[in-house]
Amino acid sequence: MIDGDLQTARVHFFKALGDRTRLDILKMLREGRSLSVTEIYQKLGHAQNLISHHLACLKNCGLVTAEKQGKQVFYRLRNRKILKLLNLSDQHIRDVLESVLFCDVVSDETEATARRTKRRTA
Repeated sequence: MIDGDLQTARVHFFKALGDRTRLDILKMLREGRSLSVTEIYQKLGHAQNLISHHLACLKNCGLVTAEKQGKQVFYRLRNRKILKLLNLSDQHIRDVLESVLFCDVVSDETEATARRTKRRTA
């Protein structure tokens, strides 16, 4: 793989992790039990279509797998290595929490994304 391809894949991977709802889904799946879309959207309190969209992203990025059982689709972590990454990032974030929370660049990007999302759903 060419370095540029790896860097592009890295950017996409971290974008997949850069959403609160997707992180909430991964947190729910960390116990190892498969969950249906219905279980996930009911526990998170979001619309089913929104959760399905986020699950599709996680699946496309190789973070979860889907298994159809009858009319239900059940999701689970594809690989437990993602939990190591999330735990390591949590440790690092705790060390630099204030810096991360007050990073103007990330804050500006987050606000811009929220505005774009709001315009699309309006």
